[in-house]
Amino acid sequence: MIKRLALVCALVVPTFAQSNNAKTAQVTPVAGDSWLSHLHRTFEETSMGKTGRLGPALPDPEDATSDWGELHAPAEHTKQTVTLRGDDLYRLNCRGCHGELGLGAPPEINSVINPTRAMSAQLVLQRMKDRGMDMSRADAAVLANQSKAAMLQRLHNGGTDMPPFPHLSEPEVRAIISYLKQLAEVPGAEKQLASVEESHLRVGEHIVKSTCHICHGATGANPDAEQIFNGAIPPLSTLTMRTSLPEFERKIKRGAPIMMGAPASLFRGRMPVFYYLSEQEVADAYMYLRLYPPVSTTPDPVPPVQEQKRVLVNAALVEAGGDFPTSTPPNKARDPIMIVLPIAAEIFVGLLILGGVWFTVREIRNLRVISATYTAVMVVDPNILQHAPQLTTSHLRRGGHSLTHSEPHVQIDTDVANSNGKGAFDEDEYRTFESSWLDRWFQKEDEAA
Repeated sequence: MIKRLALVCALVVPTFAQSNNAKTAQVTPVAGDSWLSHLHRTFEETSMGKTGRLGPALPDPEDATSDWGELHAPAEHTKQTVTLRGDDLYRLNCRGCHGELGLGAPPEINSVINPTRAMSAQLVLQRMKDRGMDMSRADAAVLANQSKAAMLQRLHNGGTDMPPFPHLSEPEVRAIISYLKQLAEVPGAEKQLASVEESHLRVGEHIVKSTCHICHGATGANPDAEQIFNGAIPPLSTLTMRTSLPEFERKIKRGAPIMMGAPASLFRGRMPVFYYLSEQEVADAYMYLRLYPPVSTTPDPVPPVQEQKRVLVNAALVEAGGDFPTSTPPNKARDPIMIVLPIAAEIFVGLLILGGVWFTVREIRNLRVISATYTAVMVVDPNILQHAPQLTTSHLRRGGHSLTHSEPHVQIDTDVANSNGKGAFDEDEYRTFESSWLDRWFQKEDEAA
């Protein structure tokens, strides 16, 4: 226990001193379905990720596993860096589909050579000249800049068939483009070569996200032998649980038979071998999958210092011989309060909405009753008032509704009116008025006062 604590402290403390001067890009877990699942294609229907060679049909008796003791230990993955040139980044991210020379696999996978040459104003002028067309250097520069913008957009956002590469940083993209220019024989490309300093875990992230994730989903159930025979592809989350580091390296670089079919038998399998990866790079991918377990969906951004501390602690535990943590990372553990609060907030908002609807409906019904227009007919002929003085206190009817007993009421007796010899009333003999809910409210306030 003391050894573990000392190792953890030795690894975590320098993190705070280096956090402000970190030069490498932040490492994040691989997430989501494979790109083939996104395209709704089976492994047999595509050329993506197949530029490697197929492995042996049966185990090689002379096969000897590498001396993994010479490779970086797990804790070293978090401290040491490696220099990656443009050709290294191309090999880790692009070669699985576009091949060693960038020619792709037409018609599904296009070549990167012509799009790269289109980024050179000099080559654009030369091509126009070869076709017998005149073009100014300024116009050629405009076309070259447009081609460069299209290339950057494709790298970041992907295309119809090409997956996006959002994990690439701007320095990494510049290094890849500088190598593409060299691959396409753009004049002066050798003077623009660039490189970046990356951690070993970042190297593993490049391999997993850009090559492995083309075919393998991040998470899911591990298929059985019959499902694999029918085309199922194991998820990345189970690879490190099913294989050791030497077995993983052999499967990636040289190939290894797998159990397929019913009854289960040894088959060569469908997966190509990526012979162009070094043993250290394969180890980087393996440790990346262990220290950054794949997740089903894209996680929220984690502060670099907090994430680096978590990886350092996990690596220290592995280095000290402890069990590798398999539970959810601390920053992803969900507090019960954080689960209850959103539910309570949704219920409260729902009650507010229902209460508002109920109150609105009730008020509309009340306003329709108390704001209805009614007409009071008041007799203005003195002779009629003499014969029927009680009219000032009689019941007033208006549109089928009756007023309250506290209000003045008037009712017209048509017989009395006819006895005056006038017959029906003229418009000049009565007046109309409206009473709104506001008038009634003011009246009640006055009576109360």
